[in-house]
Amino acid sequence: MYKKNFFLIFFFITLSVIALARLYDNAVSRDAWQYGEWLINYQHGFVRRGIFGEIIYLFSAIFKNNIQISFFVILSSIVLLYFFLNYYFIKNLKLNFINYFIIFSPIFYFLFIIIAKIGIRKEIILYIFFLLYLIQLSSENFVLKKNWKFILLFPLLLLNHEGSFFYLPYLILPLFFIIKKNELKELVFQAFALIIISSLLEIFLYYNRGSLEHALTICQSLGQYAPVQCDTWGPIQGLIPYPPIQEYSFSDLKTYFGFLFYVFYGFFPLFVFFKFASIRKNKFLIDKKKYFLMLLITFVFSIPLFPLAQDWTRWVSIHFHLIAFMIFFLQRINLINYENHFMFNKINNYVINEKAIKFFLISLFLYATILQYDVAFHDDSKLESTYHKVFIQIKSKF
Repeated sequence: MYKKNFFLIFFFITLSVIALARLYDNAVSRDAWQYGEWLINYQHGFVRRGIFGEIIYLFSAIFKNNIQISFFVILSSIVLLYFFLNYYFIKNLKLNFINYFIIFSPIFYFLFIIIAKIGIRKEIILYIFFLLYLIQLSSENFVLKKNWKFILLFPLLLLNHEGSFFYLPYLILPLFFIIKKNELKELVFQAFALIIISSLLEIFLYYNRGSLEHALTICQSLGQYAPVQCDTWGPIQGLIPYPPIQEYSFSDLKTYFGFLFYVFYGFFPLFVFFKFASIRKNKFLIDKKKYFLMLLITFVFSIPLFPLAQDWTRWVSIHFHLIAFMIFFLQRINLINYENHFMFNKINNYVINEKAIKFFLISLFLYATILQYDVAFHDDSKLESTYHKVFIQIKSKF
């Protein structure tokens, strides 16, 4: 019989090793984006996105102020915690072909491997928070009053990256599947407090979004360990004020088509999920259609993020991560049912067996790696073949 946990252990260890290698390369090369994003600090006073950079800066005193070592140690710990939580979260699930399909989506775990410019970005803190949140919600002794610590902690994520605000509804959504009707007032109160506190902090961050002086002082504080082109390129330079709304109106329709196709391609496992899955009755009678509508509303809440920043592939990937974790959560609390669907059973029995599983996983690996789209949405962005791109890079060296 196919050993599910052996696959998961191998899968997450492999991802961990690749992630650590990527972090090491970012630290050595002092990459402006993947390394520099984490080094924004408070050396010129409070500024948005500075909390982890300040921690890295202060922690570097242990290593004789070597920022590169401090960066690698702290980020490695974060990465290892993230992959451990993923394993812990899904190890007891029954991994049917839909779950495997979700795991191998190109905009899920494989995203930072396939698209070199993505790297280990700050949304990993949001993922860790959400996983810990869902683990608590799925525990047998959960009561809604215990949820206040997560409601009050979430606004602190905005100090890491203010973009987390646009994914706030994901904290409210899973509660509708587990609370009792007499707890609805408490849920509304918590949701109201979450929105108000987060909104106030978001406004505060807007008025402390940075300046040229912040960028120059931060680069100076990092000394020889500053990212390449520190004050002229990358997130630290991005602290310098820019017009709040950027307009994306490109003449090349391939830019739009390529992005939309890649989003559909990456989200296809979720469409398969909604095709075959059924949601068991819960206190609020949320069925599959209502759940899809709730997710759609959640996505609409994030739309203002897209004209504010160009990293569109990152923004949709964050949605996919949180939705996938939600689906795994619903399985942890036994609200998802597949077995009543005849076609699901037929497909699952065909691919999830000792003879077919290896071929199935290889096929999924190809699905996850064959296409990629640039992290940022701009005129030069295009849908590309990963293997053709690798071939061209290898060919150029000979």
